[in-house]
Amino acid sequence: MLDDEIINIFYKMVNEEVKNGHVDCYFTINMAFNLVINNQVISKCDLDDKALIILELHITDKELFDELLCTYVKRASEYYHPYNFHFLNDLDYMKIPNRDELKKQYYIKYLICMLFANATLSDFLNPLAFLKNRINMFDEHVLPLDEEIYIGNIESIDAKLYAKEEVSPIKAESPSRIICYLEFPNGYTLKMPEIYYGCGEDNYTLYGIQKTSKNSEVDERPYLKQIRHGFIAKLNGAPEHYFLAVMLFLSLCRDKKIYVAPLLPERWNAKRMALALKAKRNNNYNEDVLDEEQTRIQTTLTDIFIRYFTKIEDVTEGVEIT
Repeated sequence: MLDDEIINIFYKMVNEEVKNGHVDCYFTINMAFNLVINNQVISKCDLDDKALIILELHITDKELFDELLCTYVKRASEYYHPYNFHFLNDLDYMKIPNRDELKKQYYIKYLICMLFANATLSDFLNPLAFLKNRINMFDEHVLPLDEEIYIGNIESIDAKLYAKEEVSPIKAESPSRIICYLEFPNGYTLKMPEIYYGCGEDNYTLYGIQKTSKNSEVDERPYLKQIRHGFIAKLNGAPEHYFLAVMLFLSLCRDKKIYVAPLLPERWNAKRMALALKAKRNNNYNEDVLDEEQTRIQTTLTDIFIRYFTKIEDVTEGVEIT
């Protein structure tokens, strides 16, 4: 793909479509922001939903921004597995003109949208640093990619700890994630929450500690109890192995500062617009009630996440947390 293609797609397609809150990537991605270049407003979002967080993408050096954006898109196209874009194969069965060109447009638009879906409030104010960081995340990793590492035996739990870093799905908050599990003497492996993070130039950015699936039909409670008795008390709202995953991440990243990413506004906006559409299509849903539920869920998740770190302050020495 050519630089001119990427630049034209960003400014003439993505930038135009975010004004209405919907970017056409073959399927619709909900996204909304304003564009400001050298303190001049280039485009402004037309949406007036007060529940949305409409930010300004501040570009202070367009030439450098364009260069970094092209670099990111090209690197991302090499980094992410092709299965992330399998939805574009549907176009092969359609009789449409310029199909290959359309597929390329959707492909580039999707990469750009997934990039800004993971931008924080400060990233929108400083997109040059944001792009440099995201490009750096393709190269820098805490562990070797796709290589399982034996971390050691946790005697107080009587379990062995293993970890592996792998490429994340493109929909995830970060380009890579750490997968870890505990192996108990009876052979059972307890899958721990996945750690989504990225290596910046001078810090690690932690985006989330998430468990996406159950291990099996085996009851995990006895193993969680074993962790609790041998390691740490249960946190309200989160099982013990979530906290253990945070401790593992902190121990792996001792050489740099760790920055915990706050709310990602475009993910918030996407959910908010989806709820508004749901309420519009179904009279049984009240939009205000849906908004309150979204806020409640986000607040609960954030409070639990914060408690991981306040708990660390309680049980450790020499760890500075702001």
